[in-house]
Amino acid sequence: MAHTDKGWEVAKRNKKTLRVRKPKPIDRQLEDDVWALFALMGFDDMSQGYDFKVPISDSRAGVPPKQIDVMAVDEETAVVVECKASETMRSRSLQKDLNETRGLQDAIRTAIHNHYEDRRRVCFLYVTRNIRWSRQDRERAKANQIAVIRDRQVDYYRRLVDIIGPAARHQLQADLLQGSPVPGLRTAVPALRGTFGNKPFYQFAIEPARLLKLAYVSHRTKIDAEAIGTYQRLLRKKRLKDIASHIDETGGIFPTNIVVNFRHSRGLRFDPAGPSTDDPTVLGTLHLPNTYKCAWIIDGQHRLYGFSLSEWTSKGRVPVLAFENLKPEEEVKMFVEINNKQVKVPRALLVELEPELQLTSSRPEQELRRLHSQLAVDLSESDDSPLWGRVASEWDTDTTNKPVTLPQLANAVEGSQLVGTVRSGVLYPGYLYSRDSQFTRDRVRLTIEKYLSLFSEGANEHWMKDSKAGGFLCTNLGISALLRVFRTILEYQRTGRDNLDFDKLSPDAIVGSVDMYVEPIIHWFNNQIDSDLATFKGRYGGGAPRMYSFALMEIVHRAIPQFDPPGLAEYIQEHSTETISYAQQSITEIEDAIRAITIAILRGRYGEESWWREGVPQDVRGQAAQRSELNVERGEPHQFLDLLDYKKIAEQPKHWREFENYWTIDRTLRSKSDKLDWMDRLSTIRNRAFHSGRRYVTNEEITFLEETWAHVGHERDKLKDRGLD
Repeated sequence: MAHTDKGWEVAKRNKKTLRVRKPKPIDRQLEDDVWALFALMGFDDMSQGYDFKVPISDSRAGVPPKQIDVMAVDEETAVVVECKASETMRSRSLQKDLNETRGLQDAIRTAIHNHYEDRRRVCFLYVTRNIRWSRQDRERAKANQIAVIRDRQVDYYRRLVDIIGPAARHQLQADLLQGSPVPGLRTAVPALRGTFGNKPFYQFAIEPARLLKLAYVSHRTKIDAEAIGTYQRLLRKKRLKDIASHIDETGGIFPTNIVVNFRHSRGLRFDPAGPSTDDPTVLGTLHLPNTYKCAWIIDGQHRLYGFSLSEWTSKGRVPVLAFENLKPEEEVKMFVEINNKQVKVPRALLVELEPELQLTSSRPEQELRRLHSQLAVDLSESDDSPLWGRVASEWDTDTTNKPVTLPQLANAVEGSQLVGTVRSGVLYPGYLYSRDSQFTRDRVRLTIEKYLSLFSEGANEHWMKDSKAGGFLCTNLGISALLRVFRTILEYQRTGRDNLDFDKLSPDAIVGSVDMYVEPIIHWFNNQIDSDLATFKGRYGGGAPRMYSFALMEIVHRAIPQFDPPGLAEYIQEHSTETISYAQQSITEIEDAIRAITIAILRGRYGEESWWREGVPQDVRGQAAQRSELNVERGEPHQFLDLLDYKKIAEQPKHWREFENYWTIDRTLRSKSDKLDWMDRLSTIRNRAFHSGRRYVTNEEITFLEETWAHVGHERDKLKDRGLD
């Protein structure tokens, strides 16, 4: 069809017509998304069209006008945006583009000032999609005062606009203009100065619109791996609307304090209203800093932005409790203390906050926990990490293609013991540990990145699948198992014939040394079929990472037989066909004996005609009948009783006295539940032994099965001898 030759595709087929569409090029789509985002933020003068150009000043005669992807202007700022995008995630050098922007900054700034006839702030911004920035380009942009917004930050601002509308512009300006003066802002407010302990505080009231120009909410949603002191959860739309409605209904009143920390190099200036006295509480005039992003909101973001949605944003007043120059970790602790009294701080957010909460701790276990949390954040945010864009944070509502969670990633790093472990208050260093915590952090992050990249690059098709699509490697359990395998390989190399000293090896050399052990795993996942993948499904709980790590190590062992770490032989035996078959046979014999004993007892009490109706609980009879109906071979309902159904029959008060002697394996136990606990254990083993993908039985469980069979088989034989079978 002619339209398909020109890039159109069929969106819908009607009886007589076709609805067609042509996807936009990725760079054009990004420009449109950014333009729409800034328009929704309330910038009142927006560039028009895809060929918008800014003339270069007369002093540079002969230089053609500069095409600008997006320009957004309000009464205070002009934002000049360059958009760069890729169809798929990839690294890309932006050195040439950044140098060009730097060379034209002064000329573009002059053209904008001349056009608007003022000296409003001009910001230069790069917005990118699916592009990995090199460290050199990030440093180059920072040195040239070019701000950068990447995929996650774009998503953050889009969500923020959806929640608070044009007020999101203040958050953007705080990010772009931190430390720059706010034009025309009145800074003096009547205030009360006092102290809490040894910390000075200020109490005052201010118009929300004025505070918004200074304020910054440190949302964890757009955390940078190098950032410290970002801790707030994203705003909730419904709560904002409820607060805004309350403010309008009460005539602009919401009496609860907003808690703020002013971060300012010169501190706050306070002029007392009268002569000094011994009273630590003083009335006077407080002069607020006149700069963007100086007022960090510790508590009360919903109240502040609730005012922005009400008619009282400029004429109302909000009460403020202000501190000055608190350390980032003091802000975080204050935030957690306040919010733990109100709404529980989610586990994912606490993991992200751990580096700040334990920033000054010297206790080994807290220092190690802080380092594990830092590494989890680093691995999720580093451009070079194969986990970049694959880790869901506390704020994420759409976790598509994000199969790993931040708390589980921190647990995986901890479980690997690559940094070390603490026992009885003593730190036992891991293979990648160094006395310098920052060096350790950088070294471990880089080493894990390079190690996981072996899998993301070598088995990319499988790596990009989540668990629903049959993936394993890039999942919570997969990452945990891979890191445990990494530690085991290092241990094998350190104590085995290689005798490697990892303190003297670079991350590249360490990962290069494990490549031969990793290759069999990569080959296996590249050549697996669905039935093979069942090995890596269905196991959960605290023991799952260990079991999955042994499953991966077994793959290595098949290719390299001399790789035989402690515990692997036992794992292989527990999962062998012979062990599973023996366990299945034992369980079947135990179940047959339980069935025979139960029916014999019930028949003896209620008779042949009534034992099913009188002796079996109604819900158990109903479920058994339903299973019988669904089974293609059908059969009598009593043939479809489950193992735990026999427990329900026995534990009925009217039956227990008769069943107690038969089902009490351990005579030292007293309670009914303890005496029947072996049935629950048997059911757990049965489910694992008979279900594909979860088949293993430990040596201890084999012993349990043998002891159980010895008891129930003996009890069944006693009934036979009495002629009651």
